[in-house]
Amino acid sequence: MWNEQTELEVLQQIYDLTQTTTAVQNWRNLLIFGYSLQRDLKRKLLWIWPTALDLKKLNGMLKQLDIHHVLSIGCGSGLLEWLLSAVANQELSVYGLERDPNWWRSKYAVRSFIPLNYVEQAGSKLTNHFFSGCCSGVTPCALLFCYFNNRSAFLDYLSVFEGKWLILIGPQPAVGIHTDPNPLQPQLPDKEWALRELCDWTDQNVVAIYEKRII
Repeated sequence: MWNEQTELEVLQQIYDLTQTTTAVQNWRNLLIFGYSLQRDLKRKLLWIWPTALDLKKLNGMLKQLDIHHVLSIGCGSGLLEWLLSAVANQELSVYGLERDPNWWRSKYAVRSFIPLNYVEQAGSKLTNHFFSGCCSGVTPCALLFCYFNNRSAFLDYLSVFEGKWLILIGPQPAVGIHTDPNPLQPQLPDKEWALRELCDWTDQNVVAIYEKRII
């Protein structure tokens, strides 16, 4: 039975494993540690626990497509995003964007594992310039949506994003979990978006990379 004290101890171990000075060496240890946890606690920390092979496959795709700066929308604690960056040996910079800074800065929330920005910082209107501000002045190559489920917000972000890459992570159709956008059928508003890469992850998850082609 997991109690509050146990969760705090687990979190501390994860924080120790994600320290910057040892991140490259410890990402495999973090995966192994995650597999040993009870399912409810695992889901609280990270909805998807990919394998090392899953992460390496995606990293290879990102390198091939020359994607080096990613902004993850609705990233939560950012543990998956931290793993993506660690596997890439810090050659991939992944930043996070969330809502409600009061929650994420409270004592009840899991501390973020990546640089975290908030929608409220954009003021009343999102702009592509705001995306650059979220990535320390660098315009992100790609937007990442992992198990996202807010169609109107997704369209808002996409409408002002001037980059060419979109990464969608979600369930395979047979799982019966609803996300919007769906990685395989995202119903993108612009026909210039085309599926470029697709890879299956463990536990019936899928990663789809879309490219916005200039016609």
